[in-house]
Amino acid sequence: MKLKIGTRGSNLALIQTRRVGDQIKTIKPEVEIELIIVKTSGDLRRKTKGSGIFAKEVNQAVLDGDADIGVHSLKDLPTRLPEGLSLVSIPERLTPNDVLITPNGARLSDLPSDSIIGTGSPRRRAEISHLRTDLKFKKIRGNVDTRIRKVESGDFDGLITSMAALERLGLEEKASQKFDFEEVVPAAGQGSLGVVGRKDDEKTSFLGEISDEKARLESICERAFLRELGLGCKAGAGVLARAKDNEIKTLAVLHDSEGRHLVKLRGSDPVELGEKATREVKE
Repeated sequence: MKLKIGTRGSNLALIQTRRVGDQIKTIKPEVEIELIIVKTSGDLRRKTKGSGIFAKEVNQAVLDGDADIGVHSLKDLPTRLPEGLSLVSIPERLTPNDVLITPNGARLSDLPSDSIIGTGSPRRRAEISHLRTDLKFKKIRGNVDTRIRKVESGDFDGLITSMAALERLGLEEKASQKFDFEEVVPAAGQGSLGVVGRKDDEKTSFLGEISDEKARLESICERAFLRELGLGCKAGAGVLARAKDNEIKTLAVLHDSEGRHLVKLRGSDPVELGEKATREVKE
């Protein structure tokens, strides 16, 4: 059986997709994997409304039958999928913390006033501003490798990215500082991979077998928070769920005109917990 996997063409996306392919081969060694490279609106820098600019075209390829499944960084995947698609597997989650990369290894507290930090994320900008009110922010383009080069060449004084991305690229040593979860609350799904497939497709029904149960529970909780919030990745909001021993601990943050609102909750039902975190962080 041949399985066509839709993916973006960046180095990180291909590493992630090949990782999923390897996991599939461990349980279905007879499957022949074919990668289908898809250029997304985000890659082409098109001006599009709404979230999912790095996922839309990959999902459409699955709907159209050009690919059987699509592999995404889960944080890039909208909480409401197109009709006919479902999230069929959460294969793994690496370190979800955000990190700072600087040219000389300086930590956030060491940076001079007016240092320029590269990030296009409202969440990261709001969280870093909470820690340092005297820094400047500028959008930074390109994949992770390109962004790091821009910092090392002096175009930026620092870059905020995820530790999971560095881990997958083998660049962990580039991190100057790993932020604690309460300092910088991650994006929903950060560090996790998400596999999308067509609903009720017998060909891909086995993919639940490669799902990581802990990552699956955490993603359900975090995506429930984001879905209830209704703001998508453009919001100054973050959430992290950690599942252990039949309990889920959740940390959520929201920035608004009144400041930074942080809540900590625990429970056992991931959807109820995520939705409760939304209600409390908005109070």
